[in-house]
Amino acid sequence: MYSFPLEPDETIIKKCLASYSCDGDVLNGALYLTDHRLVFVGYSLSIGSKYMDEVLLTHIKALETEKTFFVIPNVLKVITIQDKVIKIIIKGRNQWVEAINRQTGRVN
Repeated sequence: MYSFPLEPDETIIKKCLASYSCDGDVLNGALYLTDHRLVFVGYSLSIGSKYMDEVLLTHIKALETEKTFFVIPNVLKVITIQDKVIKIIIKGRNQWVEAINRQTGRVN
């Protein structure tokens, strides 16, 4: 259901169901971490079709964590080098931060 084209030398490292928020759009779908990029694939009733957003790992400027309703620690905030802010609600947020940092070579 949630699929996207992989580059010939690209491998999926991690995936899970997620909610995505950017520029006022909120979508449900799946988040994928590959060895090259972070990819969200979802569907929206207002769009009526598949939606995909991706960030090359080299274009991630910062990762921050937030809480839903100031209590639930499940929000991953991705800030790109173009200052685009993407918020993703996922299970295992801290493990995602660690996995992304491993792929980008960052230290926590």
